[in-house]
Amino acid sequence: MERFILQKSTTQENWWVCTDTEYNIVCRFENHRFNDTQDFTLLDGEDFDTKDEALAYATYVREMADWLREHHYDAIF
Repeated sequence: MERFILQKSTTQENWWVCTDTEYNIVCRFENHRFNDTQDFTLLDGEDFDTKDEALAYATYVREMADWLREHHYDAIF
């Protein structure tokens, strides 16, 4: 199975959903506006409980952003 899955949002027009299946993180962002609109949550839809928990995931979030930039540049910028 692929670690990252990128799909068009089924609930918001012109938005994307990227899922990290290894660490259960979801990023939603508007087409071509990744830096301005990115929103990270856990796969179950919950927010991170604390800022420290979110920071612990920083490496995984960076890996997702790197993958998006390398493989789907046209969607994020």
